[in-house]
Amino acid sequence: MQKPTKLLWLALVLLAACSAGEIKPVPIEDGDMCSSCKMAISEKQFAAEIITEDEQVLKFDDIACLLRYQKAQGDKLKAAAIFVTDYETRQWLRAENAFFSRSDAVKTPMGGGILAFGDRAKAGNEVLKFADLKH
Repeated sequence: MQKPTKLLWLALVLLAACSAGEIKPVPIEDGDMCSSCKMAISEKQFAAEIITEDEQVLKFDDIACLLRYQKAQGDKLKAAAIFVTDYETRQWLRAENAFFSRSDAVKTPMGGGILAFGDRAKAGNEVLKFADLKH
């Protein structure tokens, strides 16, 4: 009789540990559409996403789309985490930890020209942080 009780407690502890974990990005899947412009997200190196406090996942095909969406939503949008994709490695980065540059040479899906990098040196001479992009 004691064994099921111990297993139940172990399961509850594991469940609590998982639910209190770090917010992670959601992979871009075939058929995912931009939450702003409704275009298909086909080039992962430009993708971004917002995970809201109520665990809704909003995906974007261009960092500029994410910024436009944020501006349009204003205070209604309660972001728990914002992720961007490193232009070179295509790995997810927390937006607040990434370094950004603007490029006229690289054509992003919606023409925003904003590229994200995990390595500051890769972002070039005029490096921006996420907060700088909102102005």
